[in-house]
Amino acid sequence: MSENKFDIGDIITLKSHPLVYQEDGLIDAYVNQIPPLMCVKEVYIERKKQLYSNELIKAKIADNVKYLCAYFNQHRMIFEEAFLYQDCIVSIKDLTFHSENEEVEQSHKKLIDETLKYSVADYEFGKKVFFKTYKIEKRKKFKTAGQDAKSSTRTTLTHTSPAFILNGYKANTQKSQFCPKSGELQRKSSEELYKIIWYNSFQEKFSEEYLPKEFFTDDSLIYENIKKIQKKKNNTVSNKK
Repeated sequence: MSENKFDIGDIITLKSHPLVYQEDGLIDAYVNQIPPLMCVKEVYIERKKQLYSNELIKAKIADNVKYLCAYFNQHRMIFEEAFLYQDCIVSIKDLTFHSENEEVEQSHKKLIDETLKYSVADYEFGKKVFFKTYKIEKRKKFKTAGQDAKSSTRTTLTHTSPAFILNGYKANTQKSQFCPKSGELQRKSSEELYKIIWYNSFQEKFSEEYLPKEFFTDDSLIYENIKKIQKKKNNTVSNKK
């Protein structure tokens, strides 16, 4: 019996993501073929599910652990959801965003490490927050970007989300479920939901949605290192003068 490896708010993606198997941290694939980075919204453990085919011996067809995952569709400008089995996904810990030989400025943390340390944004009405995948989606690097004028890989911003404004809060009415007899977990849900608002350019109107608080981090954490690097560059220029 498998146990759930991921929790609410964890960032995951399909095992087919190029950064899982392309070790130099550069994506060599068409932009529209790259799966999104997603946050786990709910955890489901189905202990009586049929896992193997009746037609082919030892052919696994399902997993007893699956996740409801959410990502931001930058074309439709809305959050989309999908159920994914545990065997089909990996953590962002397994992605390569920096090659081992790449030098990184002292004030600029490794992107994966930085993202894994994000704290959940505290609720404050009117506060600006970001979906946790924002920065890591925005920073993806492409092997042929800017080299082939006809290549769609010049566009590196895929599955990126806008800034959101907090404008509502409620307790989640869909509670976690446990087996009445054994007490084992059957479904895990977030206890608190944040209501966010953003401008939907596709529909040309504002959109709102309640989502787990674990999806969002503070504006200051997103831009912290950018400000440090800019300050360092400004100091360097001043010293040269």
